[in-house]
Amino acid sequence: MEKIPVTIIGGGVLGCAISYELSKSKEGIFLFEKNSYLGDEQSGRNSGVIHAGIYYDKEPIKRALCLQGKKLIYEFCQKNNIPVIKTAKIIVAANEKEDKIIDRYIKNTTSWGLEGVKKIYKDEIKKIEPNVEAVSALYSPDTGIFDVPAYLQSLAKLAGSQGVEILKETKVVNVEPRNSSFVIEVEYKRGGSETFETEFLINAAGLYSDEIAKMVNPQNDYEILPLRGEYYRFNSAKRAGLNMSGTNVYQVQEPFYIDGVEYLGIGIHLTPTFDLSADGKRAIGKNVLVGPTSIVVKSKNDYETARQGPEYFLERVAKFFPNLKLDDLEMDYAGSRAKLKVGNDFVIKKDDKYPNAVHLVGIDSPGLTSSLAIAEYVAGMLSEN
Repeated sequence: MEKIPVTIIGGGVLGCAISYELSKSKEGIFLFEKNSYLGDEQSGRNSGVIHAGIYYDKEPIKRALCLQGKKLIYEFCQKNNIPVIKTAKIIVAANEKEDKIIDRYIKNTTSWGLEGVKKIYKDEIKKIEPNVEAVSALYSPDTGIFDVPAYLQSLAKLAGSQGVEILKETKVVNVEPRNSSFVIEVEYKRGGSETFETEFLINAAGLYSDEIAKMVNPQNDYEILPLRGEYYRFNSAKRAGLNMSGTNVYQVQEPFYIDGVEYLGIGIHLTPTFDLSADGKRAIGKNVLVGPTSIVVKSKNDYETARQGPEYFLERVAKFFPNLKLDDLEMDYAGSRAKLKVGNDFVIKKDDKYPNAVHLVGIDSPGLTSSLAIAEYVAGMLSEN
């Protein structure tokens, strides 16, 4: 039976970032992705935002990795010529109740040393985005957008150049612990299967990370709920009342419910997107994303069943972007986030029974922003073995 040193399951940004980081010091790394394309699930279906790390007062792992990750993302993008823009972000308060939430955000971010974040008021908001209505807002200078497909491709290319074997259309169907290693069975989309032995296993399977964790150790009781994020878009150049200056515009967090339990989501927001400029470079374009939703669906790959209509999105942004009309909105893509049923923080830990396996479970937002920091974190865990 063939033996390989390191197996990474999942070819999204986490799997690719971890493979790239490990390839700096290890050999014999294999990454397995069941889909035909890398990043075909969570990684390729999101807002493409680099988060500043504002919300995570009760999630210390998310906060630490987001704060470190955003610095690494900006550096990586600049070094590797990946389109990235610090757009800044305003989180707007439409009334007195929401204004108090802004104060809480400011207090939290001040306590953990987030630089440049400040509270602004109506006149300053109008200077940034003239068509946004709000009594106050949190201003975050470090928020940005970047070209996620280019980022993913760059990670994979760099990892491959350093010896990582990336196998797409290859699904892990069974994991059997054996002493201090694992016997793994994979099935190929083209047909056939293969079994091999690996010393280290990294579970970066995203929406399916709970299923892989149970293969490794049936006592793992993680449960991923697919939380569908749907998007619409509008053309900000359509008329003067829709003009935007390229800033991310968020509202304060909104509650959503799973089995009667309340959770806080980032809510429907406005996100600028890239387009090609006259000189052929990527720049802020005319299309603005409106989304995402936070809707629990039964199937992890169900992106289309019973999608919300434009009325849903218009209702949620009307209070701070009042000039938007129903016929301005066009349906865009949807994706699913890997929401843990129990707990809000990232789970990044060695398996309780088999320490040569590392599980990354419930890596929802800000997992993309945190990806390089997560990769360093995992590399540190493996170096302890």
